[in-house]
Amino acid sequence: MIEIDGHKLSIKDTWNVSKGGIKVGLAKNAVKKMNASRALVDTLTAETRAIYGINTGFGPLSADRVRTNDIEKHQINLLHHLSCGQGALYSPEETRASMLARANALARGFSGIRPEVVNLLLGEINNDILPEIPSEGSVGASGDLVPLAHMARTLIGLGHVRINGKRHTTKSALKKAGLTPVVLKSKEGLALVNGTAIMTGIAALSVYESSQILDWMELLTSCLIQLMYGEPEILCEQIHKARGHRGQFVVAMRIAEHLKTHPKYKIEIEDHKWGSHAKPVEAGIEIQDPYSLRCAPQIIGAFQDALWHIEEIVRQELNATTDNPLIFPGSNSVIHGGNFYGQHISMVCDYLKNGLIKNAILIDRQIDRMVNWRYSLGLPRLLTGGAPGINTGFGGVQLLATSLACECRMHAMPASIQSIPTNANNQDVVSMGTISAKSTRSLLPLVWKLVGIEAMMLAQSADLRKDKNVMGERYKKLHGIIRSVTRKLENDRPLFEDIDAVVSLIQKPEVHKQLFKERPTNPLHIELGPID
Repeated sequence: MIEIDGHKLSIKDTWNVSKGGIKVGLAKNAVKKMNASRALVDTLTAETRAIYGINTGFGPLSADRVRTNDIEKHQINLLHHLSCGQGALYSPEETRASMLARANALARGFSGIRPEVVNLLLGEINNDILPEIPSEGSVGASGDLVPLAHMARTLIGLGHVRINGKRHTTKSALKKAGLTPVVLKSKEGLALVNGTAIMTGIAALSVYESSQILDWMELLTSCLIQLMYGEPEILCEQIHKARGHRGQFVVAMRIAEHLKTHPKYKIEIEDHKWGSHAKPVEAGIEIQDPYSLRCAPQIIGAFQDALWHIEEIVRQELNATTDNPLIFPGSNSVIHGGNFYGQHISMVCDYLKNGLIKNAILIDRQIDRMVNWRYSLGLPRLLTGGAPGINTGFGGVQLLATSLACECRMHAMPASIQSIPTNANNQDVVSMGTISAKSTRSLLPLVWKLVGIEAMMLAQSADLRKDKNVMGERYKKLHGIIRSVTRKLENDRPLFEDIDAVVSLIQKPEVHKQLFKERPTNPLHIELGPID
């Protein structure tokens, strides 16, 4: 059971809940704060002064007053007019993450919503009753109004839900689970829809997956260094301390840890056998590796630094109050503002996209080092296992990888600057945060495919190397994992099912645990120390 109070929900918790099967409840301190907030809303509702969304119209109609006897209908009509979403439904994982994010924001006690309304939302999560939430319709400004309206309408018994992928009417699903629809009071419909939960829930999932991709990039790079007899000098602590970026330093050290599972590289790294000894001066012998190896700590390290920042922003947004107006019982006040504006998530999702795309480009170039016999130091052309000519090996797979890298690059267009005024110019500058978050989610499967393809090629390359000592222990473990679902390519055969199997395998939590250690996420805990 995860108890939420609006202050300590983590990205990992969000990921775990998104996968289903984990119960969620309101913490006692949250219930107390929510009750106090609601009591103030009830007092304000009885007053004659205009308070947005309580006794006024919405958006550009805020100058119109709503009669006291129409207040409940007012909240229902809010959900009605916003229930216009289109497009594919959000996935079960995205739906659970968004529901959790909204519940946690409301649990902070500044939204004037009753605990029983949020408990019903959590009851849907706990019984795996998932609202049908269309993915098109949010401009990410006054929150995720349209998609959250589709979520919220199920709490009053309207619409349809999915249980184990099957469609049910909301009323029948709630009844079967022993749950009762609520009657929304003043402000409660607005509290449900006026927030950044969709973009934030989706962003949290993307951040979690991106951290796993970073792990894989470090491992695959270490394997490629071994395969290509690369210089471990690129991982020397001194050069990374000299630059001073924590992410770069940490990535270099993690690549080195993978590399040190190879006896030869362990000796070179631990005995510091670089920089102080002469390199051979022979015609045709390059003394430095290509950028796809030599600059990997800088490329992946920049992504790590970015990811730390992105994680902090998303974690904060998961634990933020993002609706309007806000209710503050301590000062007996209601404050109108713009916390629903999704710019933070919009900008960091664009940032995250660019980091993922750069890693996709790096993978594409690392793949070329293996299949291109001009640079692969003796590997068969296109990694053919049989006679070349009649066999083309991984030639087709490289075409796929190049296509995937191009598709990744097409996601680089930033959404955070694509403001178009709407809502009769009331929302005259908007964040498009949900579009940015959706674009990042669409990008991730492409990157995972590239990771899987590089892992397959590293296994094939190791099998084809005449040097059977090319693999260290971590490389051997990776090789064994890949070979559990795809055999060595001898003569040409269709590889589409093999690729699919590898991509699915490398995303499994049990595989991740076999290869990677838990890591601290707070960069402030990392001290680079003096340069020797």
